[in-house]
Amino acid sequence: MVGVAGRSKGCVTCRKRKKGCDLQQPSCGQCKIRGIRCGGYDTDRLFVHHDAKAKRVQSEPNADESASSQLLWPTQSCSEEVLKQLVPARFAGGTPEILIPFVFPYVLPTGMAQSACREKSLEAFMKLFTPHGDIRSAKIEGMDVIRMLPELSTSDEALRLAIVAIGTMALSNQTSDTDMARQGRGIYGKALVETRKALLDPARARSTAILVIPYVMALFEILFGAEANTAKQAQSWLSHAEGEIALIVARGPEAFTENTAHSIFVNARWRPLIASVRMRKRSVLNEREWKKIPWRGRVKTAHDSLLDILAGVPEALENVDRFGAFSPVSPQNDAQDLETCAKCWTLHIQLQDWLLANAHEIYMPATTTATPITFPNITVAYLTLRYWVTGLLIYSSLDTASRISIIDPECTHSDHPHPRYFARLIARSALYFFREEFGISGPTFVSFPLGNALLYFRRDPVLDCEYLVLIKQAWNTPNLPTAIKHFLNSLRLSSTSERINGVD
Repeated sequence: MVGVAGRSKGCVTCRKRKKGCDLQQPSCGQCKIRGIRCGGYDTDRLFVHHDAKAKRVQSEPNADESASSQLLWPTQSCSEEVLKQLVPARFAGGTPEILIPFVFPYVLPTGMAQSACREKSLEAFMKLFTPHGDIRSAKIEGMDVIRMLPELSTSDEALRLAIVAIGTMALSNQTSDTDMARQGRGIYGKALVETRKALLDPARARSTAILVIPYVMALFEILFGAEANTAKQAQSWLSHAEGEIALIVARGPEAFTENTAHSIFVNARWRPLIASVRMRKRSVLNEREWKKIPWRGRVKTAHDSLLDILAGVPEALENVDRFGAFSPVSPQNDAQDLETCAKCWTLHIQLQDWLLANAHEIYMPATTTATPITFPNITVAYLTLRYWVTGLLIYSSLDTASRISIIDPECTHSDHPHPRYFARLIARSALYFFREEFGISGPTFVSFPLGNALLYFRRDPVLDCEYLVLIKQAWNTPNLPTAIKHFLNSLRLSSTSERINGVD
């Protein structure tokens, strides 16, 4: 094995033939003389096994900063909130413990072999998004930021390790190599440690590369998170989404007016807003400065203006929970209901104005039957689905604040769209996003709209049974990776104590 005393450093072919090797690179002289293919020097890998359970590391004064074994608690000058969100932590008796999942110390080849290994992992990472297409011309969600990742990863070790971890895990799945999978989890643990170091370093913490680390780590949780059939996978994903917004807020809106940082911010807004909707807590992204300053000197796209509207939804949900249909009838609660309804009506007007301005950019099917929807292209599909889920959230909140029964068999309202209309459209679109050509982007994108549609269907599963059947058909498609199924199931379990009927 490479770099281990007492073991041959010869090429793979010479070791198999039990012949001496002159160690010439890239092909040894012995293989050249015999006219046979040289196997190279980086095939074998050394793995040092550790307990797969999370390792707890107590902070100690003057503790060694060994990256693979110790993790120091931040100084008082560091943002503890950001660290807690990006690097999972547990507090016991007031003393912080950092949880490092999947810590497997690993040894990568050195020199040219190490570079080749990294390139292979990066290639596998990028192919997750476009399995059969050209990454340069792909139109999938967030592609502009994904294209930046290879270059950004050269400027920060934490980001590089996070990308290599995903690429290594992807390669292990392709080859059914359990040792490589173990190595990938080890690299991910190392990435968490390195992220913590980056946040403690003022220069690294202000870099552009650090902004995309939560996004990459959230992808790891989606694709390779542990604890199948529990809510923990979704909770880890949400933790990274919270960490992402914490990093953004720490810099202020002025930091996102230029070039790369602006592109990262525009792409990042969707995930923290999902987290705010799921937690039903108002979002800082709904503040005026966050809707104005990053676009100084720019024209907002239809996506940008739609997310401005979505940013107001978590506050409406928070009010619905506090003063909605389940609160006792009283003059005070009636007044709160009116206030919540007013917020929802404001969002309704904003959404209608958006629709008038951007109707040509979305797709609205001519039929209303329970049949799958095919979009003109994936770009239109992304924008359309965001419009539908925003409508579903606004109008279901308005119905709740108006004390309309949750067992409402109607599909129309006289004065505003019915939320069931949007939930059914989302259900009809599920199969489209599970196409293999969209890689992991389609299924991960549709998970949030689909989860909200399923929650709405719980109100009357019999009335919406045809649409639940559509979702189940999409769920059973062979194009949907098992990892994505586990993540979608975890999202459901994190929202409710019971699984959604018909989609197990």
